[in-house]
Amino acid sequence: MGVAEPADMTLESEVMVPMRDGVRLATDIYRPARDGEALQGGRPVILERTPYGRNITSRAEASLRDAGAKSRAEVAHFFVSRGYVVVYQDCRGRYGSQGEFVKYLSDGEDGFDCCAWIVGQTWCNGKIGTMGLSYAAHTQSALACANAPGIAAMFLDSGGFSNAYQSGIRQGGAFELKQVTGATTTRW
Repeated sequence: MGVAEPADMTLESEVMVPMRDGVRLATDIYRPARDGEALQGGRPVILERTPYGRNITSRAEASLRDAGAKSRAEVAHFFVSRGYVVVYQDCRGRYGSQGEFVKYLSDGEDGFDCCAWIVGQTWCNGKIGTMGLSYAAHTQSALACANAPGIAAMFLDSGGFSNAYQSGIRQGGAFELKQVTGATTTRW
């Protein structure tokens, strides 16, 4: 059972955002509201593209002071109450999204297409900040490499290779099986 959205926030759930190849990705959009009605006008957007479920409780926001896992709605409300729009999107082939999930392969183009779609919406002011833990950090670095439109800030948490040769698939140049093995054997 999820947390009910506060009256100062609206949720558009499972919006199917089209990618360049026709695949559509499930996207949830949380917007500032008054009396249950979304406020008009462009606002900065916070985006997380995730294979872990756009509407599944995240463990990423735990802290020493508050170790409890937060629902996506709770995290969204924190930002929405401060004037942001929050967008969560399931990666290709995951949860509500169409297509086939192949680790790392479509995240750059899909991230670019998602950002292009967001900046075209009336509720976006043209600025996007991204966030995410682990694989959701990799989705950020992939869309950054694709030069996605609107990116103004990124928070990559525990992932997102800054230099895969030195620290991802290689350690100081020596080949490491960790990421390659995970990429080729993990069944999501």
